[in-house]
Amino acid sequence: MKRKIRGSILILLGLLLAFSGAALYARYDREASLAKHNAEMLLQELNYALSQRQLNGVETEAPEGQMPQILLEGQAVIGVLSVEKLGLELPIIENWDYEKLKASPCRYSGSLEEGTLILLGHNYTSHFGRLKELDAGSEIVFFDLEGKAHTFAIAKTEILKPNQVEELESSPYPLTIFTCTPSGQSRFVVYCEKSEGTVN
Repeated sequence: MKRKIRGSILILLGLLLAFSGAALYARYDREASLAKHNAEMLLQELNYALSQRQLNGVETEAPEGQMPQILLEGQAVIGVLSVEKLGLELPIIENWDYEKLKASPCRYSGSLEEGTLILLGHNYTSHFGRLKELDAGSEIVFFDLEGKAHTFAIAKTEILKPNQVEELESSPYPLTIFTCTPSGQSRFVVYCEKSEGTVN
């Protein structure tokens, strides 16, 4: 009798775990789809705003000490990150918080001018989740709002623990990009060096 009860409990626990896993996956899938949609809409808004700015001669906002930005749907956008090899073209939001990250990747800290730009994004496949597929030397381009394409090449990648904040923030590379690993327990970091491809 005890064996039957124990077996029933184990089966029930197994079903509960399976249900919880399926529910979590469904939630993640919904969030990823929404994030992809949000980034695409923000990119469309940005392209439209830039075309209007060129037609009307409107200057891009550039608060002192910050990168030029355009305010779109309540979000300050500083440019577009393009990873042609992955088919990614993502608007970058000026300052990060968890809600903004659901829309698109964000600036964590630093700037292009200072050679200290750090970007972060969720590990959705439509955001930064596929960066691990890139090799050293792969090209990443940041298009700023002044019409310049800043071209970078991946120098190296590494996994950092959540408490290794100093290592991340003291990156000696001009562009650093990071996201969570699939487990969410660590950070996958991409370090990029400047390429000769930067043009006006």
